[in-house]
Amino acid sequence: MALTKMHMSMGDDPTSGNVTDLPLSDPRCNSDACNAFKAAHQESQATVSYDHQYDYGHYTTWYYLAAIGVAMFVYSYRLNRNRRAQRRSPVSGKSAPARKILALFRMVNYRHFKGRVADYFAFPSLGSLAFIAITSLFLLLLTFLIHPYYRGRRGYGSPPLAVRTGLMAQALTPIIVALAGKVNFITMLTGISHEKLNIFHRWVSYMCLFLSIVHTVPFIVQPLREGGPEALRKQYYKPGGMEYTGTPPLGILVGIVVLSIPWIRHRFYNLFYRLHIPMYVVYLGLLFWHSKQEKDSWVYLWATLAIWLASCLVRLFYRWQTFSIFRDWFQGFPARLEELPGGMTKVTVLAPPDFHWKPGQHCWLRVPHLSVLQNHPFTIANLPKSLAPGMKRDSDAQDMIFYVRAHHGLTLDLLKSVANHDVADDRHRLVSIHVDGPYGGLVEDVPALYESLIFVAGGSGISACLPWIQHAARRIADGSSVTKNIHLIWMVRYASQIQWITEELQPLVAAHPDLIQVDFFVTDSRAPAVPASESENNSDSGAPTSKPSEKSTTSVSPKIGQVHTQRPYLPNLLPTLLTAKRIFVLGCGPESLRTDLANAISTAQKKVLTGDADIITLHTESFGW
Repeated sequence: MALTKMHMSMGDDPTSGNVTDLPLSDPRCNSDACNAFKAAHQESQATVSYDHQYDYGHYTTWYYLAAIGVAMFVYSYRLNRNRRAQRRSPVSGKSAPARKILALFRMVNYRHFKGRVADYFAFPSLGSLAFIAITSLFLLLLTFLIHPYYRGRRGYGSPPLAVRTGLMAQALTPIIVALAGKVNFITMLTGISHEKLNIFHRWVSYMCLFLSIVHTVPFIVQPLREGGPEALRKQYYKPGGMEYTGTPPLGILVGIVVLSIPWIRHRFYNLFYRLHIPMYVVYLGLLFWHSKQEKDSWVYLWATLAIWLASCLVRLFYRWQTFSIFRDWFQGFPARLEELPGGMTKVTVLAPPDFHWKPGQHCWLRVPHLSVLQNHPFTIANLPKSLAPGMKRDSDAQDMIFYVRAHHGLTLDLLKSVANHDVADDRHRLVSIHVDGPYGGLVEDVPALYESLIFVAGGSGISACLPWIQHAARRIADGSSVTKNIHLIWMVRYASQIQWITEELQPLVAAHPDLIQVDFFVTDSRAPAVPASESENNSDSGAPTSKPSEKSTTSVSPKIGQVHTQRPYLPNLLPTLLTAKRIFVLGCGPESLRTDLANAISTAQKKVLTGDADIITLHTESFGW
C-alpha cells in the first residue's frame, strides 16, 4: 500500500523571475506561488476534497461493524432458542412461511461448487460466496463510483482514487486480524467458531490486496503521463514522499496473500506456518512508517495492534495450558500413544479433572520430543468424565482422546515414534504433550432441539462424531433430550480400520440398541471382509432400518453395525434417512465428502418446502484450516 498525502507541487520551485502572474501553461507555474496554479489547485480540492477521502475508511469500518451486529442478533436468537428448548418450551413455533424462508436460505447457503478451481481456492459455500460478493461489490462501488480518479496535475494533490483505496485497505487491517485469532473476539460476539471465520479472514485479505494495488497504480500512472519515467523517478525518491515507504508493505502483503492461497498453503504448509505471522507483524510495523500518522490513519493500526495483542495474551495465559495462569508453567500433560491399523495414532492425553471441553471442540497439540515449533489442530474424540451428584473422582486425571491420521510432517513423525518404540510387543508409548485449547464448538443445544441426528464421517473424521453421539446418549439418559434416533455413517478404506473406535462405540450401541444405528462403508473393494461370527444386526433389536446399499452386507463383530463394501453415494443415501421433522446432520472428512454432503442437504431442504420436515440443519467440520 502507498497511502500518500497531498503534495503541493510535483515540479521544482521556480529558480528565477516573478512567477506570480504566469499562465498555467508555463512550465515554471508549478506551485502555489503562481496564481493560476493556486486557483487550479483550489478548484481541484473543492471538486474532490483530500480530507473527504478519509471518510471512505470510515464507510468500510461501518460496513463490517454492521455485519457483526447482524451476526450478534442471530446469535442472541439462537441462545434464546436453546433456553426455550431446555425449559421444554415449544421450539418449533416458527410459522410455515418462516420455516420455508429459512429452507430457501439454506438451500443456497449450503450449496458448494465442485471442480479444480474450487478446490485450488477452497471456495466456501454458495451462501458465504454471496456475502463475499456483496462485500466486494460494496468496496468496488466505493472505489470506482466517485469521479474524477485523478487530479489535473500531480502537484494539485494525491489522486483521489489512490487516497480513498489506501484508507479502505488500511481500514480492513483490524478486521483481518480479528477474523484470524484462535481466541477470537468476533467468536465471542457472534458464536461463529474461529475456523469458520478463517474463510472470511482469507477473502478479506484478498480484498485488501486488491485495494492496495488499485491504491498504488495512480501514483505510477500520473507521473508517467505528465513527465515520463524521469518524473516517476523524481516523485518516487522525493524527500518526504510516501511512494517509497509504501513499496515494502505492498511487497510483503503480496507474499502473505500468495502463501495463503489454499493449494500453495497446503503444499508448503511448514513455510507458511513459520512465515505468516512474522510477515504480518513486519507489514503492520511498515504501515506505521508509511502512513506517517496522516489524520486518523494510525487509528486502524492501533486498533489492529490492540486486537492482536489481546488475542495473544488471552491465548497464552488462559487457553495454552503450558502457560495458563491456572497451571504450573512449562508443564505438558502426560499422554499415551498407541498405533492403530491403517496409519492411525491414538493419542490419549491425561488431562487434569478441572479441564473441561464440549463436543465438537478441538485442541492444538505440540509434541516437544518431535518438534518444539510445530503444533496442529485435532478434534477431541470423547467427552470429559461425567459424575453423578455426590460422587467423587476415582483418579486425578481424565482421558482426552485424539485420533491422528499420519500424512506428513508431525503426524507422520508421531506414528513413527510409536512404531519404532523399543517395546515392540505393545506399541504403546508415554510422552508429554502441550495442549492449546479447547476451541470451537456449536451454539445449538443439539439434543434438546433435534429429533434425529445423522453423523457422516470419512476416515479420521469420526473424531468429530463420537463425542456428539456420547453427548446425545448422556442427555437421553438424563431425560433432557428430544432425540429419538441417531444414525452414524462412517467411510473407511479398509475394514480393519473399524477397530479404531470399537472400544468407544460398542458400549454406546449396547446401551441404546433401539436408538443408535451404525453403517460402515469400506471403500476399498480389495479389503477383506469383516468376520460375521458372534454378531447380530442392530435391526434385530428393533432399531430403525434402512438399506443404503443393494450389495450384500455383513455385521461387524461385536454387535455394532452393518458393513457395506462400497462407497456410498450420499445424494441417494441421505434422503432415505431424513424421515423425522427436526433433523441435524454433522459431517467431517475430506473436502469431497463435505461438498457432497452439503449439496445433498441443500437439495433436502425441499422436504421443508413441501412440509415433510420442519428443519434440516447441517454442520461440517474440516481436517484443517
